Amino acid sequence: MPMRKLLSVTLLTVAVAATSAAQEPEIAVFKSRIEQVAVAALVRDSRGRLVTDLKSSDFELFDDGQKRRLTNVWSEPSPASVAILMDASGSMAAKMARARETANALVAGLKPGSDEVAFYAFDTTLQEVRPFSTTFTTDSVWDATRAYGATSLWDAIAETAQKISDRQRRRALVVITDGVDSASTMKPSEVSAIASSLDVPVYILVLRFSLDEAERAEPVRGPMADLAAWTGGDSLAIDDTPTVLSATSQLLAELHHQYIVAFEPGATPGWHALVLRARKPGLFVRARSGYMVE
Repeated sequence: MPMRKLLSVTLLTVAVAATSAAQEPEIAVFKSRIEQVAVAALVRDSRGRLVTDLKSSDFELFDDGQKRRLTNVWSEPSPASVAILMDASGSMAAKMARARETANALVAGLKPGSDEVAFYAFDTTLQEVRPFSTTFTTDSVWDATRAYGATSLWDAIAETAQKISDRQRRRALVVITDGVDSASTMKPSEVSAIASSLDVPVYILVLRFSLDEAERAEPVRGPMADLAAWTGGDSLAIDDTPTVLSATSQLLAELHHQYIVAFEPGATPGWHALVLRARKPGLFVRARSGYMVE
């Protein structure tokens, strides 16, 4: 079921002309057409297990601190759209085999004929390697991709998020990278605002080559973790084949168990901070941090 574009509050100007006899100046009359904003959300219990049986009455949402009425909460299984964004910059030269393994594991868990996947690669520019398709295969998809050049990680995430913002209700941007950025013009906070306003959860799979057990146990921190969290996604470390399988399995489970929470947005232009939470104690909700009204 295709996803309508978010950012759905629009002001329509209607010019009301005065009578020709009075020759009064025109008066601008503004009307607002309010549609729904949808928020993809995940819910886990205190043991980290996905909770998949909640109803509309189990949620409450605050928009800039003001409680909003939910118009719908939808959780039925449906097709998913996944964009895989591969870091092909020079710093990835020794890590491309692991990066391809990660992409292959992710695609293997999708549902052919139902889910759809697209492949992108980037260094300082974004390249569409293969467009969205429901008949997907990773055979030869990365053959022409060579690790070279500087890295515009944040810019590539922002551009790809915009390209997939009108895909299906369940969607995700999966970034496979070592986390090095050397050439972006955008900041992580700017990118997260774009992805959040478009309701595109960003998952960042960070390739590491550490032999130290303590370091391997550490979660991803810093700008990458913040960006992913602000969009309702997550950041996961990739160290070896077992972590490839665990990270992609977690991502796929979350993708197919998203709630879609709809509400009527506010009309005030600018950024609106969102807080979505479950009424039942001991449940934790992950969703995007806000949306933009233009």
